[in-house]
Amino acid sequence: MTANPHLSTETAVAGDPGAAVAAVLVHGRDQDSDFMLDVARRLELDDAVAFVLPRAAERSWYPGRVHDPLEEHEPWLGWSLQAIEAAVARARGGGRSLPRVALVGFSQGACIVAEHLARRPEPYGAAAILTGALFGTPADRLPAGSLGGLPMFFGIAEDDDWIALDAVRETVEAFQRAGARCELHIYDDQEHGVNDDEIVAVRTLLTDLLERSA
Repeated sequence: MTANPHLSTETAVAGDPGAAVAAVLVHGRDQDSDFMLDVARRLELDDAVAFVLPRAAERSWYPGRVHDPLEEHEPWLGWSLQAIEAAVARARGGGRSLPRVALVGFSQGACIVAEHLARRPEPYGAAAILTGALFGTPADRLPAGSLGGLPMFFGIAEDDDWIALDAVRETVEAFQRAGARCELHIYDDQEHGVNDDEIVAVRTLLTDLLERSA
């Protein structure tokens, strides 16, 4: 069996390691944990949240596009999901319960986070899918169980080069059917990145989670 290359990379950490709340931040294609470390700095919550930032092997979680047939993503998709599970386990260090852990992903990382939540709908504290969607055909898929009111934020540019708006809408509908409380923001900017409105939305998710965890 081939070893998972994503599990041999270094996972970065930032913020307060003793914080009550942790957030797993997952980067996109041609990026590494430094990209999401900058996102963590922009959130300005370093003294209140423990950040865990996994890093993909060769700066990519999977080689294809998210809308490719699901089976064409293996074994990379499985490896990526294992890396997210390892990051979540690290975020739960120090006795944090799963409801005190948030998942945030951008682009490829957002797709991996969405897929993780669909396959393992556990009681996380919050999730943000920034320019991402479920793999394959979201309209034909449902999360494996109830998400019980999970607060989720979705952000997407109307004409993003990598993620189709219709796929994001279908992903939102799938998570809503599973009981998540979803908020979708559509932007007219063309930059493939995390904009200031998304930073505010993620900060709000984490601040609300901190209040619930106090």
